[in-house]
Formats: sequence, C-alpha cells, structure tokens
Amino acid sequence: MRSGISLLLPLAVLVILSTSALAQYQVLHGHFGNGGGVRSGGGYGVYDTAGQPAIGVAAGASNWVKGGFWYCAGISSTVDVAFASFLSELRDDVVLLVWEAGGSTSFEGFHVYRSETTEEALSRITEVPLSAAGGMEYRDETALAGRTYLYRIGALSREGEWFSPTLSVSLPPKPTTLYQNYPNPFNPTTRIAFYLASVSPVNLSIFDVRGARVRTLVERELSAGRHVETWDGRNDAGARAGSGVYYYRLRAGKDLITRKLVIVR
Repeated sequence: MRSGISLLLPLAVLVILSTSALAQYQVLHGHFGNGGGVRSGGGYGVYDTAGQPAIGVAAGASNWVKGGFWYCAGISSTVDVAFASFLSELRDDVVLLVWEAGGSTSFEGFHVYRSETTEEALSRITEVPLSAAGGMEYRDETALAGRTYLYRIGALSREGEWFSPTLSVSLPPKPTTLYQNYPNPFNPTTRIAFYLASVSPVNLSIFDVRGARVRTLVERELSAGRHVETWDGRNDAGARAGSGVYYYRLRAGKDLITRKLVIVR
C-alpha cells in the first residue's frame, strides 16, 4: 500500500501524506474479459491491468512472478479494507457465514444483514453485536430452502460501522425432513431436529417398541423452516423412561416420518 510521497531534503526528511491511499487487490482469473482502462466498482475508481497472464507461477530473470489479475483502488482509510474474506457454506438447512477481518483495524463486534430482494433492502438480523472475540462466524437457521438471500457483515468500531461486500447464497429446494436425534444413544437429554417445507400442523411424539405413546413433544402448527425440540427422557406423566429402544415420529401435513433412538441409563 502506498500512502504518501517522501522527499529527501539536505537537512531533513519531509513526508507529505495524501488524504487517500492506494491498495492493490487480486481478482480471480477470468473476472474481467479484457484489460486496460478505468472501471467503477464499490464506490472507488478501479483500474484494470492491461492483460491477464495464465494462472500459475512463472520464473523471471531474477524473481518469480505469480500469474493473475489485479486492480488498484483508491481508499480513504484502512477501515475501507476491513474484511480480508467473507464466505458462506450450506450445512443441512443452515447457512454458515464465515469472515475474516483485516488486520489493520480492531473491531468491537459485528452485525449480520440479510435480504431476499436487493442490497437496498438489507436489514439487520442480529439483535446484539456478535463478539469479535467469539469467532467470526454466524449460523443463519432461519433461511428457507429454495430461496436466495443476500448477506452483508457490518464491523463496528469507535469510528462507525464498516460493511463487507454483499454475498449471494442460493439454497436448493428441500422436502419435509426428520433428522437423526443427537446425541444417540443418550442420557439424560437429546435434541430432535426437523425441517418443514411449508407451514403445517405438526405432531412430534415418542413411542416405545410396542407402539404405545410415551411422550408428545409438539402438537401445534409450525412455520416453514428448521425446528429443534429437546426430549428429557421422561414420559407425559414426568416419569423417567427406562433404558432401551424408542421411536420418534413426525407427522406434518401429509408427511409421516419415523426414526429410532436409544436411551442408556
């Protein structure tokens, strides 16, 4: 990064700092079709290189050159490059967002923003800032299958809030699903997760091997999306169920799904 111009004088060194700096960023190979000229991007003047060499490392006369494509952008301060990376991953029904903050600025926390339409409609989905010391990731368990979302991270500092680039995440369609409980075998509690493809009246119940109902965990209408219930290993009367094999059944609309779990006392 070049942040100023140094002039060597006979008796002193005079350093003149400009109000803006220049930063260089690598762009993925093939991002731009042709090189040369000036393009706008992200509110800054973006300068393409004149060509795009092949990917790889080439030997020069006295050094090594890594092929790629670069642009140069004017920035007003180090916080303009607050995010070194911002990635997403889909794990079952959950969108996992992972980011890395730039090392030049210390942030006090982060907010997550989401929209299903445009960047202008992004709204905050975190009630309180995520701790910067707690790991830079967020699990969006409210995202619905078959939809596309835009995400943005806001980094909080004493100077204000600085935003990451916008990330688009598309979730594939998914039918109503009942997952294996965890942990299994268990003692004393276990979690049962399920996904609803649409708003449905839901019954989630536990049965013994004879088919007798042991416990009703859910008996109400639920919204589409992921839900998690906890079973404490007790029946409807509050007594502890004994060790052995049990079945849990999800009835959601016309869907009926059954799985097996085990209690070990």
